[in-house]
Amino acid sequence: MGEVSRRVEQVRALTRSPHIVLAAMLGMLLVTGLMLWLALRSPEVTLRVSAGSELGRRHEIAEVLQQLARERGLRLELVPTAGSAASLERVAGRSLDVALVQGGLPAGSAIREVAPLALEPMHLLVREPAILRLEDLRGRSVDLSTPGSGTRELALELLELVHLRPERDFEEATLSYDQLMNKPAAELPDAIFHVSSLPSPVAEHLLRHRGYRLLPLPYARAMHMRDVAVREGVIPAYGYGASPPHPSADLPTIATRMLIVARDDVDDDAIRRLLEIVSSEVLARRAELSPIGAAELAEPELPLHDGARAWLARNDPLVTPEIIDNVESLRSFLVSAVIALILLWRWWRARQMKGFDLYLRGVTKLEREVLQLELEADLDLPRLLTIQRRLGELKNEALEGYAEGKISSADLLNSFLAHVTDVRAYLNALVLHERERLEKKARRDPEHEDAIRRELWLGAVRGHEEEEES
Repeated sequence: MGEVSRRVEQVRALTRSPHIVLAAMLGMLLVTGLMLWLALRSPEVTLRVSAGSELGRRHEIAEVLQQLARERGLRLELVPTAGSAASLERVAGRSLDVALVQGGLPAGSAIREVAPLALEPMHLLVREPAILRLEDLRGRSVDLSTPGSGTRELALELLELVHLRPERDFEEATLSYDQLMNKPAAELPDAIFHVSSLPSPVAEHLLRHRGYRLLPLPYARAMHMRDVAVREGVIPAYGYGASPPHPSADLPTIATRMLIVARDDVDDDAIRRLLEIVSSEVLARRAELSPIGAAELAEPELPLHDGARAWLARNDPLVTPEIIDNVESLRSFLVSAVIALILLWRWWRARQMKGFDLYLRGVTKLEREVLQLELEADLDLPRLLTIQRRLGELKNEALEGYAEGKISSADLLNSFLAHVTDVRAYLNALVLHERERLEKKARRDPEHEDAIRRELWLGAVRGHEEEEES
């Protein structure tokens, strides 16, 4: 017992020390802050991402995105593919989570758009001076890019305008970016289709080191009539050099949007963090892109990912015109409902009063008769007794109706009984007054007082009975 007391005293001494109390409070604040930080800290998420070939412009952008994603708890694993069509297949097949792809391509039902990144103009690079128009590709060797690429799909769609088909009208080549960059000029085809945002490292290499030039493709409006994903694009003058100029003037071409897509079951929070990077000026500056705006995000080619919808709505006001309209509609409904309830209550009240109105009218009528009798020279005792009996009958009938459930309002019953009590008290006072008058009359003959009083009372009762019979 002494040991326990000693320990308790030591604890008390510690609590009396301001330094120890302060240290304990700081420790508690530190633990609370750590727990709060752990609760609010977003866990690291790993996403498997493809941007097509490692030598393409999309892959350059993906590498910048990968660097910035680390700061927001996102780990992006870059996986090369043959092109956009192949990337879309792998996202749908769950071997990829996210992809940077060319817009306008068929996508599976589970594919959702996250954001557009940039316009990707079509580059048509040719070497022969005789090739001046798209139709001049007939009989030539033409690279449409590798199977599974979006470039090939868009090139075939474009060539259909001039009725050119591979193998029938020209010799098709399917060269990868690596082959385009490393093959000698003599082994390259006469024309090369290439879709990329600006500036394209592949196009720049072919223009500067392999003797190619750019051919205009003024077919955007015509193709947009058939494919809304195709837009008007421009490769600006001197975009790939001024000496020699590539091109010497703004070059019209067709273009599609580079899209970030994801599978529909990818975590919404991961998509939100990805969009914070995509919309930042840091990505635009490092990847040499124009920052995207809310208007571009609000016009998706594919169904938007739920995370993208939530990110777009992040700055929406709590009270919107739609909410105001809904509140106004609710207010109108509530007002109508209140009016309906008031009318219903009044109907119910009237129905409750329907059983009582007969009784109330009966008591009121008897009260008027009593008042009328009081004004006469002589009180009519038989009539007063008759009114008294009828008042009791009305009260009994009302109580029986309440007991049988015909009258369900206890408040109305109490009001009725209070009215009956008032009339009965008034009536009893008059009867008592008349009885005292009869007793005074009987006391005039002391020898026969009892007999006279009895006779007078019986006469009044007989008069009451005769009135009842009549």
